[in-house]
Amino acid sequence: MIGLMQSPLGSHKGLERVELERGLIAYRCPETGGHWIPAENYWRWQSTQPVVELADDPPPSEVPVSEFDEVVKLCPESGTVMMRYRVGHGRYFRVDRSRTGGIWLDGGEWEALKAGNLHLAIHRIFTSPWQKAVRHQVLDETLQTQLRERLGEDLLTRLLALRKELAVHPHREAALAFLHGG
Repeated sequence: MIGLMQSPLGSHKGLERVELERGLIAYRCPETGGHWIPAENYWRWQSTQPVVELADDPPPSEVPVSEFDEVVKLCPESGTVMMRYRVGHGRYFRVDRSRTGGIWLDGGEWEALKAGNLHLAIHRIFTSPWQKAVRHQVLDETLQTQLRERLGEDLLTRLLALRKELAVHPHREAALAFLHGG
């Protein structure tokens, strides 16, 4: 049984017990709308959910990044500092995880995860392969932004289409040699 827990945000009000999804008990901050999901509650609920393959590119989320995204948060259960993990996959916010395994989501983040079925696999966000993929995604987006500024939108769009086509073309090397010889 979890005792009275305080929100890691705002004026640290007491968290209110809610059923985030059928069978998933969480604790909501009445001030910010954030949610604390204790590890045992998440795993119990997650084990009852169907196995869903995540799309390589789920639809991006329109949820703005929370004003609290960069705030260091303390675990409502243990009082220790939580680690932040980038979600990626079209979501530009971070989720916080405690040493206890519990998860803090700022207001609106559960809905954003749910929109891409990522709520069924929050635990995967904390893995090295997931975080490595997110870092590659961020680097690729940064490179594309720089190229867009230098080359313009039209040329970059054509180059990206050509890159995609050449990736599977049987004579890729010949095409690249031709382009390089320019």
